[in-house]
Amino acid sequence: MAEETSQATAPVQIPQNVRNLYNKALTALERKNIDIAIELFLKCVEAVPQYDSARRSLRMAEIAKFRRDHPKGAGMAHSIANISGLGTKLKMKGLIAKGKGLDALLVGEQLMRIDPLNVGFAREYASAAVAAGVPDAGIMTLELIRENEPRNVDVLETLGILYKNNKQFKKAQECLAKAVVIKPSDGELAHMLKDVEALVTLNSGLEEANRTGDFRKAMADENLAIKLQVKDKAVKTAADADSLIAEAREKIARDPKNINYYTNLGTLLVQQKRFEEAMQVYEEARKVAPTDPELDRRYSAARVGKYDQDIAALREAGDENGAVALETERAQYIFDDLYDRSQRYPNDLHIRYELGLQYFQNDYVDEAIQQFQLAQRNPKDRPQALYHLAVCFRKKEMPDMAAEQLETAREIVTEMGPEKLQILYELGDVYQEMGRLDEADKFFKEIFRYDMSYRDIAKKVEAIYAAKRAAAAKA
Repeated sequence: MAEETSQATAPVQIPQNVRNLYNKALTALERKNIDIAIELFLKCVEAVPQYDSARRSLRMAEIAKFRRDHPKGAGMAHSIANISGLGTKLKMKGLIAKGKGLDALLVGEQLMRIDPLNVGFAREYASAAVAAGVPDAGIMTLELIRENEPRNVDVLETLGILYKNNKQFKKAQECLAKAVVIKPSDGELAHMLKDVEALVTLNSGLEEANRTGDFRKAMADENLAIKLQVKDKAVKTAADADSLIAEAREKIARDPKNINYYTNLGTLLVQQKRFEEAMQVYEEARKVAPTDPELDRRYSAARVGKYDQDIAALREAGDENGAVALETERAQYIFDDLYDRSQRYPNDLHIRYELGLQYFQNDYVDEAIQQFQLAQRNPKDRPQALYHLAVCFRKKEMPDMAAEQLETAREIVTEMGPEKLQILYELGDVYQEMGRLDEADKFFKEIFRYDMSYRDIAKKVEAIYAAKRAAAAKA
């Protein structure tokens, strides 16, 4: 069972006349005739909706044009696009409702042309892509937005759901895990991640069963996944939730030593945003298992959720000063909690990474370096720990040491995506700072070939050319 690929589809034959259009579009792009290139790429995907290369090039060209037209930022542009694109969005939804998926997808291209970095537009476009039978088009569009906004929870969640529906479970797990780190108080996200993790386990079990012929464990995992899906469908109303919560409390009463019952109840309460009750449950659980780091993490997430809830309520009541004061208290709690947990669980390297981020965000560079050096021993956090170490060394004006960390991170992250682009960009920037223009040129061009709209990469490449010309003129 191939896990990291999308659902199998028959190879698409691209007619020669469409290939010729695509080549003309690439030529126009090289000559910086972006508007002409967009028109030609659009004709390619209209002729062959499954032409992935053309659609990706189209979207990248649209992003480059959008950035060219809005050099001072996209905030106002997104707001205007939401208004101007409303009619197009409604038309697309109407076509999807009528079962006209391909027509909806073509209208969706008009929508993305208005604002190719608009998360709301991309979500609607992905729905049209699914309806048209080309879900990869929606996935690709959201992947490009994610490369530009790697910490956007809406993008991570939507992309995670698309991956899950397209049976790319490990990619779904990766997206949702990052979303949960950014928004730890969101119970629905945490529950979705748990379900996807079960599907990853199930899928791995079936692959192992195919190799070994042992289907017993695979069937047990499949039953678990089915139970999780049934429970997920069951929580539709407050009454459903109350029923499940009451059932969970009864289980604890019958077996007060079973930690799984406490965590299940806590998850249900967090999903319903009943954070104080969840905190009480985790407190009770910690009396049973006082050295369980997962219970501490869950308690902390519930408390942060309560802070977020109270801050939103203060803002809704018009008390901005109270909201700001509580945000300061929240930030202090997060730091103090991570520090305390790092002392209680000194071998938990992920806590070290999270604490390092807190130091980093508050500009305590030496303290951040100490934590990231420990955190890099954890394979899961190693690439980002190395990246942040590099940034810290740059702040301390040690570019050679920064380059060493980034070179190591580059070797670890093999798949081109948001993390790889981030590392390559920083690496090119360090080498440019050091005057090593050939190395900088290599990494900037690697990014440019993959995504010419990434940050200010086009300007970076042009600056390297200009610097080389100036050096040659002096020679």
